[in-house]
Amino acid sequence: MAGKEYFLMHKDIAVCLMEIDENGRIAHVRRNEAAKEHFPLGGQMNDMKFHEWWRDRAIPKTRHGAKTALQKLGYTSTNSALVNNLALSLSDCYWICLREESLSWKDVNLFTNDFVDSFGEITINQSYEVDLREKTQFNCATSQGELQKKWCIDADGRRYLLKGNYGESYQQSLNEIFATKLHEKQGFHNYTKYQLIRVKVDRDREGLGCMCYDYCSENIESISAWELLQTVKTRQNESLYYPFKQVCLSLGMTEDAFTSFMDYEILSDYLISNTDRHMNNISVMRDPDSLELLGFAPIYDSGNSMFYQLSERELSAVHIPDIRTHSFVEKEVRLLQYVKDRNCVDLGKAEMDFSIYEKDIEERHGRIPNLQALYEKKIDSLKAFQNGKDIWKNALYQ
Repeated sequence: MAGKEYFLMHKDIAVCLMEIDENGRIAHVRRNEAAKEHFPLGGQMNDMKFHEWWRDRAIPKTRHGAKTALQKLGYTSTNSALVNNLALSLSDCYWICLREESLSWKDVNLFTNDFVDSFGEITINQSYEVDLREKTQFNCATSQGELQKKWCIDADGRRYLLKGNYGESYQQSLNEIFATKLHEKQGFHNYTKYQLIRVKVDRDREGLGCMCYDYCSENIESISAWELLQTVKTRQNESLYYPFKQVCLSLGMTEDAFTSFMDYEILSDYLISNTDRHMNNISVMRDPDSLELLGFAPIYDSGNSMFYQLSERELSAVHIPDIRTHSFVEKEVRLLQYVKDRNCVDLGKAEMDFSIYEKDIEERHGRIPNLQALYEKKIDSLKAFQNGKDIWKNALYQ
């Protein structure tokens, strides 16, 4: 079956015309050369890259609860949910409009129009039965990651993201609070502040999640490192750190701004053992009108840290130099080779209160002493690093 024709819009600028079928697949992309600077960065190199950009825009099929949400809302796939949502996002200003319709950005954007994230509601609480689609013209269906997430609007009209956890534990949410407190103690300001929040989870059981306010708006959009890296050719098995730096500098970021942010992010992630700083968990901010780069987005998504997935027995067997990470390189300790300012994290202000983890389910309280011991080993490791020892060298060929 032939698809319907849609314009891909950047606010009110049509950047291309394309066909989208009932399963959300795109074809016959015709770019508007007069607006080529507004075409998504991730798809500018060629049509294959653009197809990848489009697929990456949809909610991951692997998100916890996605299958249930799709069934309850009557969608055939997360891509069809994306189309039903006009591909709107609270991270940027792209959306789609049927060729024959006359909608404008002010009619549809989620930064100023009310919405209900019914997809997110169901993934957080799978016993949820009410179809909220009748309450709003648009459903927010574009946010990345496998964890349960839901966009909400507070009493003052501010957009915030509510996140859940994997399994029965609340540790991923508690980790976000732990990271927030570390950044506060360090006096670092470019981070996303998370707060604990009570949520209804499976079968209406009350549990803990976390929330953060959206740092994007009609005037600020977010572009991931993954998308930026689609603009350059990289070699297989090459570390993406230097290609990422190359793109950021080509867009107008200064070398000092790049290295100072990345130094701090790498060292603070190392302290909390965040092993999930992949290329969708690092972003830059851009003015959607002038296309000017505004700097790095605040540090976000630090929940997959502090060995959240390990049992008490496995924690006691952790060997710090062997920790693997999903980032520029596979070995966590090897990330330290990119750091220029070894003292950008003040270890004198890195002592943390571990009582936050007593809010997790009681069965996991026995892990807390092990968590604290591993954190203290990380501090000792960074002390050696700050004293000039290249602690990654023994891990280079392991």
